[in-house]
Amino acid sequence: MKEIYERLNKTVLHLSALNDTFLEKENYDPSIIDDFRRYKDITGKFERELESLGFKSLLYQRKGRQMILSDLLEYLLFGRIYYGVVDSFENRSHFIKAILFFVNLLMLYEDLTCSDKLRKSYLFNLEKCVNGITDEEQFLKLKKYSGFVGISTKKDAGKELDDYFDTLLPKTAGGLWHELLAYIYVLRRDVGYIIPLLLTQKFIGLDDHLTPPDFLVIENKHKRMIGIEIGSFKERQSNTFMIKTGIPTISLDTRNSRTDRCPICNRWIGFCPFVIDNFSNLDYEIKNNTVHCLPDCDLYSREEIAHGCCPYTKYRRNKAATMEHTHHRYANNYHYHYQCVLAHLDEHQKNLIIEAEDETALISHFPYYQGLDDLE
Repeated sequence: MKEIYERLNKTVLHLSALNDTFLEKENYDPSIIDDFRRYKDITGKFERELESLGFKSLLYQRKGRQMILSDLLEYLLFGRIYYGVVDSFENRSHFIKAILFFVNLLMLYEDLTCSDKLRKSYLFNLEKCVNGITDEEQFLKLKKYSGFVGISTKKDAGKELDDYFDTLLPKTAGGLWHELLAYIYVLRRDVGYIIPLLLTQKFIGLDDHLTPPDFLVIENKHKRMIGIEIGSFKERQSNTFMIKTGIPTISLDTRNSRTDRCPICNRWIGFCPFVIDNFSNLDYEIKNNTVHCLPDCDLYSREEIAHGCCPYTKYRRNKAATMEHTHHRYANNYHYHYQCVLAHLDEHQKNLIIEAEDETALISHFPYYQGLDDLE
C-alpha cells in the first residue's frame, strides 16, 4: 500500500510542478510574456468560481472527511485499477481477489477502535502528515482517551468522540467495504454489465438533481436496466429515482452479509484464504454461503483447524443438552473468532471443543447479499 500512496502523491506533485512552472514569470520567453499574465488571471478567476462552490472543503476537511477518504480509495479501484480488469477474463479474478484482500485491510484499520496503542500511533502520524489537524476540537481529547471508541454497541467514549473518530477513517464499520463487496458479488453472479456510481452520488440536470442507486446494471436476460442500492431503509430515495427515471431499483441487504465483529475482542473477522481463493476463482461453483471449515477447507488439516491454527475460523454454536463441548458461555449463536473462544475458556472446556471437531460450529462465509436472487 505504501508504494501505491507514494505513486498517488507523485501524481499530485507532478500537477503541482506544472502549475508552479506557469506561475513563475522568469520561466517565459519575452515573446510570450503575455501568457504569464493570462495564466495568472485565468487561474485567479478559476479559483474564485471553485471557491463559490466550496470546492476546497470538498477536497479535505473535518466534516465529511470519511467520505472524502473513501471516494479517493474508490477512485483508485474504479477509476484506475478498473482499466486493468477490462483486458481479460483472468483479470476479473485478480480484481475480485484484490478487493477481498483490501476489505481485509479495511477491517484491520478498525482495530483502531479497540487498541489504545495502535490508535495513539495513528494520531501521532496524522500530526506529522496533516497540518492543522491538532487544531480540531476533539483531536487532543481523542489522543488522551483510552478505551473503546467508534463502536456502535459501546458508548464508552461518548457520541462526540465517537463521531469525531469516524472522520479519521474511510467510512467505518463496513460502509466502504460493503460497497466493494456488493460490487464483486454482483459481478460474480453475472447478472449483466455493471455501471458503478459510487463516485457519482448525484445526477445533475439544469434546475434539479437526482440521487441514483449505487450501481446500474444492464441486465443480460431481458436487456433492461436495473438500479441496485446497497443497504436497507433507502426506500424513499429509490422510489424517487424509479418515478423520475422509470428504472426499477432493488436493495441488497447488508444485515446478513456475514461480515462479523467478534464480541470477545471487538475486532472484525476477515475473509479466510479459502474463501478468497475460491470466490475469486470464477470456475468455482458456490453452492452455499457458509463454509464448514473442517470438511471443506483444503488449506489446513482437520487437526490444525480444530486446534485454532487458522486466525479466520469463526465459532458459532448454540448449547445442546447432549453435547458437553457446547456447555460454555460462548455457545450463544453469536459469531466469534474461534481463537478467541479457545483462549477464553478453561483448559478442560477448551480440550472438549478441540476433541469434538464440531463441523457445525467451525465456519467461514463467502460474501453474500440478499436481494439479488429475485432478479435472477
